[in-house]
Amino acid sequence: MALSNKDPQEIKGELQAWLQAQLPDATDVTIDNLDVPAASGMSNLTILFDASYRMPSDPPGEATTEQLVARVAPEGPAVFMQYDLVKEFRVMQALAERTSVPVPRARWVEEDPSVLGAQFLVMDRAAGEIPSDDPPFTVSGWVLDLSPELRRTLCENSLGVLADIHRADWRALGLDFLVPADGSTPFDAELDLWKRVYDWGRAGDTNTTVEAGFTWIEENRPVDDREPVLNWGDARVGNMMFAPDMTVNAVLDWEMVSLGAPEVELGWWLLLMRHHTEGIGAPLPEGMLTREEAIATYERFSGRPARDVDYYEVWAALRLSTLMHRAGNLMIEIGLLPPDAPMKYNNPASQLLAKLIGVEAPTGEAQSFIGNR
Repeated sequence: MALSNKDPQEIKGELQAWLQAQLPDATDVTIDNLDVPAASGMSNLTILFDASYRMPSDPPGEATTEQLVARVAPEGPAVFMQYDLVKEFRVMQALAERTSVPVPRARWVEEDPSVLGAQFLVMDRAAGEIPSDDPPFTVSGWVLDLSPELRRTLCENSLGVLADIHRADWRALGLDFLVPADGSTPFDAELDLWKRVYDWGRAGDTNTTVEAGFTWIEENRPVDDREPVLNWGDARVGNMMFAPDMTVNAVLDWEMVSLGAPEVELGWWLLLMRHHTEGIGAPLPEGMLTREEAIATYERFSGRPARDVDYYEVWAALRLSTLMHRAGNLMIEIGLLPPDAPMKYNNPASQLLAKLIGVEAPTGEAQSFIGNR
């Protein structure tokens, strides 16, 4: 039975039996406070739960209690073509155990779909608040309740952690499996991947803005012979957990992890901030870094100049527009949008992409699955 059709008590029982198998020496294994948040999105599903068990080494009468999170791959149609939670697990485990990057400790990964209906990983639960995407943190929510000084600190700390990720020695961490197997460069591999994502996600449609973006990316590609760095893949404040003082407590969502130029990540960070302001017609909240300030801040933390940032921001807009086309088709498929909905062609990402590369933007009112409420 699909996870979405299961009663929480059934999920609890399956997880409890599975956890007992992972801890063969433990007794009194129990799961409590299981919660499947409604806002899990169109990507991985999330299950929050508390696990309690007794180990032979525990003092008499005492038990170990942990707050855990299971990330479950989608069971059916989803935003991405494929999900590799084993890859995510290996990256998160290496970073948590051997670097200062604040990544939740990955505990187990399960490839057998018979347990919960799809592969999943289990990690420690981090504490903190996450800037919201829906409604965007730029128009509503706790980020707007902060002082301008704390909003600035939030941005600075997120870019500092981004620089820390890029400093990680991915070879020493045993992450060589991220090197493209066919001998191509990391960017060639990513470009080929995103062309395939577009061909798959468009489902026979022709998105002239996205196709103009791919042409622009190939015609304007900079020369870059630097050693690639670890790319988190979804570098934005909305994938970070913040403490009250705006320290980054956790870096989340590693499903797009790869190798590449550091500016690939910086371009994504900048584009997503632009998307949540200019893209939806909202002002940049006071205190949050402007584009120029963000670039300078990243350069300060990384200790090196940022190169070809404009190019990599276009690359970010192209990838987000590709995902939005897929999301539009998916929402039509599952009945959340009517068949003639314009979102897949005309959305904040495609509007920004058209502007950045100087082509005619989609006409009409842009549509998105995030709101300004």
